[in-house]
Amino acid sequence: MPGKVAQNIINCLTCIIVVLVFLFVSSGRACPLREQSFDTLRSAGTGLSGLLSGLPRGRLHVKKDASGIRLGCKIEFKDVAGSRDGDHAFEGLDIFLNIRAHGPLARKGQGFYWTLNAAFPRGQVLFFPWFFDLSRMKGSLRAEGRIDKGRLYIDRAILYGPFSLKVRGISLPCPRDGGFKKCMIGLLGSKWELRADLKRSYNLFVKDAFSDSFPVVSDFQPQGKMTVRGQGAKVSLRMEGKLLYKSMKFIDGLEVALYYPLTRHRCEKGSVSWNDIFLGVLLPKTIFKSPRSIAISERNLPVTLCSDKGEFGPLSLALGNGTISLEEAGFLFSRGTLVLRGIEIRALRVHRLLKDVPVEATIDGNLPLAMFVGDRLVFSGHLSVAVAGGMVEIKNIWMEPYAPVFRWGADISFRHLDLRVLSEKTPFGLVTGAVKGWVNGLVMSGGQPEAFNLLVKTDEKASRSKKISIKAIENLSILGGGGGSVSFLGRLFKEFSYSDIGISCKLKNDIFELHGLYRKGDREYLVKRGFWGGVNVINMNPRGRISFRDMLDRLKRIGESSQSKVEVK
Repeated sequence: MPGKVAQNIINCLTCIIVVLVFLFVSSGRACPLREQSFDTLRSAGTGLSGLLSGLPRGRLHVKKDASGIRLGCKIEFKDVAGSRDGDHAFEGLDIFLNIRAHGPLARKGQGFYWTLNAAFPRGQVLFFPWFFDLSRMKGSLRAEGRIDKGRLYIDRAILYGPFSLKVRGISLPCPRDGGFKKCMIGLLGSKWELRADLKRSYNLFVKDAFSDSFPVVSDFQPQGKMTVRGQGAKVSLRMEGKLLYKSMKFIDGLEVALYYPLTRHRCEKGSVSWNDIFLGVLLPKTIFKSPRSIAISERNLPVTLCSDKGEFGPLSLALGNGTISLEEAGFLFSRGTLVLRGIEIRALRVHRLLKDVPVEATIDGNLPLAMFVGDRLVFSGHLSVAVAGGMVEIKNIWMEPYAPVFRWGADISFRHLDLRVLSEKTPFGLVTGAVKGWVNGLVMSGGQPEAFNLLVKTDEKASRSKKISIKAIENLSILGGGGGSVSFLGRLFKEFSYSDIGISCKLKNDIFELHGLYRKGDREYLVKRGFWGGVNVINMNPRGRISFRDMLDRLKRIGESSQSKVEVK
């Protein structure tokens, strides 16, 4: 019964607390401990023994001898079960406690010495999202120390389980005027050492707990050892090993040496180094042409930890076709905010890097600062893309990396783009000439647009011939709500001249609008013919709005044939 279990635990803790409090008070008294004090303690022991009699194999004994008094408290819990709610419960729990203390009766200033042995060899504990099978840990605790002048001294303590924790030279309680924070800083700076096996700790605290929500954590397999120590004014972390991804080497020869200062306005320098990082194992082969050619140039990453922030950098990523470098990244602990500084992209030839880029494109850019505004990582600066004989400028870039579906957005402008280069390798149909325009308020959710405002028009400053093929005419007509077929007379020609292209469209709240920029009466023209002849492509739905799904259906019809509203002269 949970209620009975709780009462038994309370009784056990009462036993321990009363014994320790008695020793606390006695060792710090102004007058020495005398015979009447022993009688008081023996009476208290009799009462506590009555409490413990309800526990299986629980007892307290108090004994006087020539050296002073000796106390002992031993309790064994078997098959304990209970729960607070569906996320916090335990069952089949075995706990063994054995506390002993001894000290003089009359000699002032000499403390009581105590030892504690505890074991928890069996049971299951759920503290969502963590679940622990104690039979796999064989956990135990051994500690010894003294109680003198009202203070508890832990001279040595060793905790065994999924990791080992050794503690030495700690005294309690903390000074009253220091507060909780000062107390914790003092404890962290004391002599303690935690050692852990990386694979076992990762499986227990990360993989088992989070693999259902984040399946990717099951793909990583760290191997090696970790040591964390308290070192006076700082805490140090050292790690050696390697990291596998889906049983393939990801980081080899990993060495971590980090130091966290326990005093304000102080920083400690450390580093993360490695022999090799194989980024190709993380990159999808369906997207990248040569994943194995992508590498990190350095083998050492400087890391600086301050009391309120952490910083690392510089770092450079060699992609085989250009570089991406980061001057510095910082994390503000108090705000939980990530800040990136000095992101530079140089001569990144994405057409050689990515499989689905059909034309030559080179990216250069400088993003001086990126930081979170709410859940959105916002970048300052801009990127420039040289493509199709023209230039594309990208600014106001942002992303939401923690959204259920990855989202990002930007504002884009372009000029002097050669339509022949852009269209000749696509199923849309050949178009010559040049265009300029912009895309404002672009929002991408996953791989699909969520919102944008687009304008495309002929760029008169780029002197190129203006021709459009029959296939391109048909497909433009489909986008404008027509059937997509040129008349029999029109099919006698392979291409036609035109004067201007002018298209604007908008997507918002899953509603898509398409307009031609040129009007004559109640007609809108997506493509306008020249004075001496050519072709007009008419928007058949100038005032209508359709769902974006319908627009995607129109795009799927590219290349099919039916009827269209196309004027050829």
